[in-house]
Amino acid sequence: MSELEPMMADLALILICASAMTLLFKYMKRPLVLGYIVAGFLASPNMPYMPSVTDMEGVHLWSDIGVVFLLFALGLEFSFRKILRMGAAPIIAACSVIFGMMLVGVFTGHAFGWQKMDCIYLGGMLAMSSTTIIFKAL
Repeated sequence: MSELEPMMADLALILICASAMTLLFKYMKRPLVLGYIVAGFLASPNMPYMPSVTDMEGVHLWSDIGVVFLLFALGLEFSFRKILRMGAAPIIAACSVIFGMMLVGVFTGHAFGWQKMDCIYLGGMLAMSSTTIIFKAL
């Protein structure tokens, strides 16, 4: 049972921070995803004035579970019929965002002096995560 206690304490801290930021960001009429990012910063060991998570492996497990739920929820909301009814605008917008984020990732990687494949990988990660976050925010 001793292995489970720090994981549950970290989950409780994460949920408390996330719920507080949810209430705050709903009150401010801002995207909740931004509030969750702020909650993650507040619960991290980088914030010395707040209690922070202790078991980083447990946090990685909770983050993986959270990504699975996020992508599942996005899949439930996704509809090709809605996209076809809206016309070419969402397709053009999505392609623009993906292409733009790929370029940002590649140029950032080159600025750090990374190899070509690492730059492309960074661009792909940025494109995928930004598209998911934008879809969820809208």
